Amino acid sequence: MKTTVIGAFPKISDEPGGQELRQALHRQDRGELKDSELDAVYDAVTRSAIGELEAAGIDVINDGQIRWDDLLAPFATAWGGVHRGPLERFYDNNTYFRQPTIDGPITSDGKTLVKAFRLAKTIAARELKAAVAGPITFATLAIDKHYRSLEDRVLAVADAIAADVKGLGAAGAALVDVEDPGLVYEPQHIELAREAYRRIAAAGVPLAIQPYFFPADRILETLASFPVAQIGVDVRSRETTALRRLDVFKGKIVVLGAVDARNTRLESASEIGKLIDEALKLVPSDSLWVAPTTGLEYLPHDVATKKLTALAEAARGGVPA
Repeated sequence: MKTTVIGAFPKISDEPGGQELRQALHRQDRGELKDSELDAVYDAVTRSAIGELEAAGIDVINDGQIRWDDLLAPFATAWGGVHRGPLERFYDNNTYFRQPTIDGPITSDGKTLVKAFRLAKTIAARELKAAVAGPITFATLAIDKHYRSLEDRVLAVADAIAADVKGLGAAGAALVDVEDPGLVYEPQHIELAREAYRRIAAAGVPLAIQPYFFPADRILETLASFPVAQIGVDVRSRETTALRRLDVFKGKIVVLGAVDARNTRLESASEIGKLIDEALKLVPSDSLWVAPTTGLEYLPHDVATKKLTALAEAARGGVPA
């Protein structure tokens, strides 16, 4: 059994030096900091985040997504035919994102995340995975001034994501999370999503679909047929029957969202362990990974690290590192 993370790590903390990125962004806004200087700060904070993920005992890490302003921002900034638009609330969270605005054919050169991933590979001592935004999430949250239908929009987004996944694979990524809360928020699009994921899977890099925030109950069996290596199942954010139905995912790795990444209450290792034990009744231990439900950016920095430590301890059977 392995531990992993999903999404972004907190960028700001109250620890010494923990305000460095915020201060740098303010200085750039005032014209006091060059782009290259800000880039160096991003590199330093990324290095720190990776170090903290590894120190917490997480087996498969990401780069903390320190450069991501929100889930959709890297793609809305880099892709052709898209720009970042107005601020909107991100589902039912107390955070906001800038809506991608589509005003032409969506294109990607496949390099959107390659530079950041290559940097992370020079830093990480543990297994490193990459991540992209999900096609349903991006397409349903975007303002579309170009495509004539949701289907056209979703498949165009999927093709751009596929190009970026292929680029990440060429840079050495052996696993890519596809963060797609829109898939469980609007499960009526599940068949369209299947075609979108078929296109992304054609890039040839193993995928881990990560729907979160909302129950996947209505689409569990269909998700099991998606061309992905791993399926994330959030069993903490809301009431769900998924924990009792994990056997539908035979042949795939289940990533159990066992720590609530949107609640500051600290779970104990024994509490997390009970969820793991329930999952192990239906999933072999070599097919089970455990993780927070979503990105930890919704939490104070110190709470996020404590939750990761408890998660790693629970996965080891309650034995402290």
